[in-house]
Amino acid sequence: MTYASARTGTLSRAELLALIGTQPRVPLAYLPTPLDEAPRLRSALGTNAPRILIKRDDQTGLALGGNKVRHLEYRLGDMKRKGADSLVVTNVAQSNHARLHTALASKFGLTSYIIKIPSAKDEPINGNLLLDHILGAQIIEAPNNDAATIDLLLNSLIADLEADGHIVYNVPHDPFSMIAGSIAYLGATVELLDQLNALQSAATHIFLAAGNSAAGLALGGKLLGAPYVVHPVSVSHDRASIESSVCKSANGAAELLGIDIRLEPSDIVVHDEYVGERYGVPTKAGIDAIRLLGRTEALILDPVYTAKACSALIDQVRTGAIGPTDTVVFVHTGGLPITFAYAGEILGGLRQEENA
Repeated sequence: MTYASARTGTLSRAELLALIGTQPRVPLAYLPTPLDEAPRLRSALGTNAPRILIKRDDQTGLALGGNKVRHLEYRLGDMKRKGADSLVVTNVAQSNHARLHTALASKFGLTSYIIKIPSAKDEPINGNLLLDHILGAQIIEAPNNDAATIDLLLNSLIADLEADGHIVYNVPHDPFSMIAGSIAYLGATVELLDQLNALQSAATHIFLAAGNSAAGLALGGKLLGAPYVVHPVSVSHDRASIESSVCKSANGAAELLGIDIRLEPSDIVVHDEYVGERYGVPTKAGIDAIRLLGRTEALILDPVYTAKACSALIDQVRTGAIGPTDTVVFVHTGGLPITFAYAGEILGGLRQEENA
């Protein structure tokens, strides 16, 4: 497979930043995050490997960082606009999303509630769940992982809090919350392009775990005429679902900002072939990526998100879909705390490879 992107931008960087600037934002992240060369990784992938740059969005600060810190800058702006004093999230024990919302609440004097969905990583308490406890989350155990049950519990909690006079930010369902990440990564697009310009380079491919961050980078690239193709790598759902969710998030942001251009499925290259058994279950290719990045660039990947995303990049290089004339940016979206909850799987995979 070969990829190509040729398009003309409709906005300047200044115009895009001005549009983004109409939305309330509270600075949180350490920006700009570094854009690092990965020469030893490139060498390990062989003579036909592309130039590889790592966008270190694992280094955004705030309770061990991650891409969602950028999202939270806009989500917190919206919380302040709405006068919220509490926030509620629903997620599993090792959720980066839950950890960072808890950190946000701690830092800004809000009360955070996590409706914790049962998972295989509830015990022992470590990784993100340990940090949730340290940061002071009010953790409510859901009886099962049925979506209707979770929604009933969420609605009941919010109703009780509101009856007590609290203004609650419903993170899973607030309309702005759903597109805050895309708005944030429109700004990150400008940051990345400025860094590439400083290197006198241009990216042809961007790989990262699928989600709102990928949506913002894809829409931002389209609006600014950037020559790269964004590759959202699924860690759970099929290609059609990812295409739909990425475009929905990007286009929600475009509509809010008064931008006429829309992101289409043909604008992105979604990969669902690296999910493996299911969400939260490490893959052999992901463990191999953890080993390779750790031993070439001292870069730590987590087995749930970044390892699967990076395994896609590695495979696309090894199969020749991406070659030596390309420049690839891998967006490291964080997730470091998850790694400690998967010690057994990671060590088992490393030992299996070493004994092969």
